[in-house]
Amino acid sequence: MHFDDKEVEKFINRLKKAKEELSKQSYADIKNILNSVEFNIPVAIFPKGSNFLRCRVHNENEIFFTQVKDLSYRTDLENIKNFGRANEPCQSIFYCSNNDWISFVEISKIAREMEDKPLEYISGGLWVATEDIYAVTLMTNDNIIGKNKELDELSKNLQKHIIDQNDEAARAYSKLMEFLSKEFSTEAKKDSKHYKITAAFTNCIFENIQNADCIVYPSTLDVERGLNFAFKPESVDKKLHFYSAMRRKMQNTTEKNYLETEFIESERYLEKTEIINWQI
Repeated sequence: MHFDDKEVEKFINRLKKAKEELSKQSYADIKNILNSVEFNIPVAIFPKGSNFLRCRVHNENEIFFTQVKDLSYRTDLENIKNFGRANEPCQSIFYCSNNDWISFVEISKIAREMEDKPLEYISGGLWVATEDIYAVTLMTNDNIIGKNKELDELSKNLQKHIIDQNDEAARAYSKLMEFLSKEFSTEAKKDSKHYKITAAFTNCIFENIQNADCIVYPSTLDVERGLNFAFKPESVDKKLHFYSAMRRKMQNTTEKNYLETEFIESERYLEKTEIINWQI
């Protein structure tokens, strides 16, 4: 599809309209709209040895997670009912971060949802890349530019390409990419349909860029620190090695003032067992 300023506005409006529709067909419409565009998106390489962290909140009866699969991507696909930032219903995505704090706040009900609880247990797993990771990146946008140095750096190649091309099509394409960037960097506020565009874009990328392992995007809770990643499960199995785990106990010490009152680490992961051995 050839873009000019007028056409890209129509395109974006079609996406916005489809996102607000409640029919099941609306998601298929979004994917069809996105698939009509040939995306020229740079892929950043995160080298072998890069660290990725993923956390999970404990239920009331869970004290320790004892197997690697407890901290990895979900396999109960039938229970994934809603759209996520990068997943469709009944689709598993390995959400993680390259920053310990971000991996924690992204899933904490205390930090993210402001729930008033006496305490919260959160366990995190550390994975290490055994091969180079190919991450599809989006350019930054007006809402967050200058706030996250890592994302700004990843945006440079695409921005340079747009500047060098210096024509109406490039500027229109830039508007589309900024729109998609804002979709990824805007809080959904418990509205699942907000994720329809980002989930569709992620799946279009994975279907059309075979070597893409993940999508990279900023946290909506703390845009200044680290990056979030949405990995294909097959890339996790092939390119990431589980290294260790840690568990935090966050306790309400005074009115809505939570402090970390316990931190326990696991032993280094033993591949043959898939069992997490905690140092207690």
